Order: sequence, then structure tokens, then C-alpha cells
Amino acid sequence: MKNQKTWLITGASQGLGLLTVKYLLAKDQIVIATTRDRNQFEPSILENNNLTVISLDITKESEVEAAVNMIITKHGKIDVLINNAGYGFLGAVEEASSSEIEKVFVVNVMGTFNLLRYVLPFMRQERSGHIINFSSASGLVSSSGFGIYNASKYAVEGLTEALKLDVEGLGIKVTLIEPGAFRTNFLGSSLGIAKNEISDYASTAGKYKNIFLGNNGKQPGNPEKAVEAIVKITEMEQPPLRLLLGTDAYKRVQTKIHQLNEEFERFKEITFSTDFIN
Repeated sequence: MKNQKTWLITGASQGLGLLTVKYLLAKDQIVIATTRDRNQFEPSILENNNLTVISLDITKESEVEAAVNMIITKHGKIDVLINNAGYGFLGAVEEASSSEIEKVFVVNVMGTFNLLRYVLPFMRQERSGHIINFSSASGLVSSSGFGIYNASKYAVEGLTEALKLDVEGLGIKVTLIEPGAFRTNFLGSSLGIAKNEISDYASTAGKYKNIFLGNNGKQPGNPEKAVEAIVKITEMEQPPLRLLLGTDAYKRVQTKIHQLNEEFERFKEITFSTDFIN
């Protein structure tokens, strides 16, 4: 890599987060990794002098504020923030309880927002930095049985798109990562399943849930290659706002774009009919 940067990565104890930590340490980068419980972090890399592991609940604003201030005091800056921590959920929209919905949104949306609020002031001061928010192909394309997760990632998409416009001219780069299906443990501890099952949804959300869970270990995406791609864009002068990862993600999104265009054109006459006539 061109130079040593300071990276803050949330949800770094497993999956793409942990692989990113290992990749960066091998490149002699300074890494601050957050996890719910530092004691559960992989022992083999804890002694690396370039690594700091913090126990952090990203949903608690006071903890995030304290953690960011500690990082700035110790390292003086945060060059790259990777909002990787996330929580998946399977179940029809009606099957989800309010507490299940809240858990998804508090982690995926408010957790991301908390980090942004406390990291951005320092990036603005330095007039530099790169914010990488993890979304998903599911933040662009919905699936039956995945509506709650879809909604949370759609929110991350909208938030990040606006953020890029907010920070124009301030030297801060902003990117959304939109992975397809990768062979991580997303289908394990990072996935919730609706406790309530409604038989009427067996052929839609229920069917998709079974397919999704049966795909564990068969996902087409290589997580190590995903990490390389993510780090690569941080070295670009003009990184993308959106980066799809995986052929499956690309195909799903292209199909959605085609469907949107087709429907918009089909109902264009009604759309145009709502303007004042001059």
C-alpha cells in the first residue's frame, strides 16, 4: 500500500470485518477494531502492535463518543472508517415483531449513524478521510422474507447518498459497499429469524427462508477477494459512491434497473398528467 493509514472497523470479530483487519495488518496499517466483547476476539492477532481492539456497543452513543475520542487521543486521526457491523433478519414483514424490527434498525442504521456523528468532526477538521458504509445488494433489491433487512439497508443507502452530497468540497470520500452472497458467517450469529411463523407466507417468505438458509457454505462470493476490492478503492483519488461485490449482486441490480425503467415508461402518461398545465 502507498502509505500507512489509521483504520476504524466496526463488527470486526468475524466475517469480512475480521478478514479486513488481518489483511490491513499484513500491509502494516494501523487498525482499530471494534467488537461487542474484546475477550472473544481472535487471540492470534491480539498481540500485533498495530492493532487496538475495543469492546464497543455501537448502538450506545456515549460508548461511541468515548471510543472515538480515545482513538483520536492515541492516534491523532482516523483516515478510514468502515461501518461494517450489521445484523440480518429473515421473516415476512407481518411475521416480524416490533422488538425484532427495532434490533435490526438500531444496529444497521443507528449504529452507523452514531459512528458518523463522532468521526465526521475530525475528518472535517483534517479535510480528509474515507467513510465506507456497508450496505448490501439487498439495499437495492428486495426479496420476500427479507423485508426488514431490506428496509434497514435501504435506509443506509439513502443516508450515505445524502452524506456524500453533504461533504462535497470537504475532502471526505464516501462509499457504499453492496455485497451479494459471500461465504462468511452472516447466516450464523449475525442473522435473526422471526419467531412468529404465519402459514399463509409459506410459499413466499417461508420458501425463500429455506432456500437462503440452505445456501450456507455455497455462496458464490470469495470474502478474501472482497476485502482486496474494498481496500483497493481506498487508494483511488475518485472512489465510487457504490461498489457492488459479486456477479450475483451485479445481475440482481441490473434486473431491478431494467424493471424500474420498464415500469416508469409504461405509466409515464399518468406520471406526466399530475403537473400544472402552463
